[in-house]
Amino acid sequence: MKKFLKLPAQVYTLAPDIERAGERIKPRPKFKFNYKPWLFLLPALVLIAFWLYRPLAETVYYAFHSWGMVPGTIPRFVGISNFTKLLTSKDFFTSIGNTVFYIVGLLPFSVIIPLFLASATNDLPSKAKNFYRALFFIPMIMAPVATATIWRWLLNPSSGLINQLIVGLGISDTNISFFLTEGVARMTILLITGWKMIGFSTLMFSAALTGINRDYFEAARLDGASKLRQFTTITLPLISPTVIFMLMMSILFASQWTFAYIDLLTQGGPYGTTTNIYYEMYKYGFSSLNVGMSSASAVIFFIIFGIIALLLNRLSARFVFYDN
Repeated sequence: MKKFLKLPAQVYTLAPDIERAGERIKPRPKFKFNYKPWLFLLPALVLIAFWLYRPLAETVYYAFHSWGMVPGTIPRFVGISNFTKLLTSKDFFTSIGNTVFYIVGLLPFSVIIPLFLASATNDLPSKAKNFYRALFFIPMIMAPVATATIWRWLLNPSSGLINQLIVGLGISDTNISFFLTEGVARMTILLITGWKMIGFSTLMFSAALTGINRDYFEAARLDGASKLRQFTTITLPLISPTVIFMLMMSILFASQWTFAYIDLLTQGGPYGTTTNIYYEMYKYGFSSLNVGMSSASAVIFFIIFGIIALLLNRLSARFVFYDN
């Protein structure tokens, strides 16, 4: 007789469930593309590609070609000739020097002075604080053309209010041609741009100071910390993201901020002492009708400013403190 292995009755009762469970468990694909979110992003991606990356690709293309934007003409490939001309051009290096001058010169107006103004007005009553913030921000909302017109009138060499004050107070015996004197013209452009940017930076620092928990200062006062000590050990670390942000903005956009006033007040003169790299790009493209040179200079500074932006991001990741 054959001997059959007798199993517990529970095994027979669970066997159908185990079998059905095994049928339900099937290997699923590791990745399944979900296209629905991309449908919502598609309009924005198309606009970004058309208005940002398409012009960027065309700029790189024209940097290796010679073209004067004349209708009916075809861009002619010239290799690296445009880059060679730029790197041997005296005007190009003058514009680089002025660009560095504007970047360094605007740092006090975008970081140091606004930080002082924001800290000085932070403890004022609410109404007074809002009044001063609005007062500082007014220059920022003024159109560059209107701002340039006002300063051109104030600094007029013959009838300007500032020249009348300078002569009347005995500071100078003769009127000063602010926009026609070497050195003075460049400093004037810097001061006008800095005056206009103080309001924006002050508002940014005021917003950062408002977000600091006041308990930190109360604890520091109980420990006997002075105002300077509180500023260096509490305020600066907690607003470090805003400081790095404004530092990055000032370095990357200083030339762009000064462009309008150079174009409206000095046109790069006298003798190219007030020009910067943005204005040189403009002159190559629209005054000399040399698209290749303009594109080549744009590519060079796209790479330089891109490297600077990456370094600033590394600096931000290393030194910025976030109060979580």
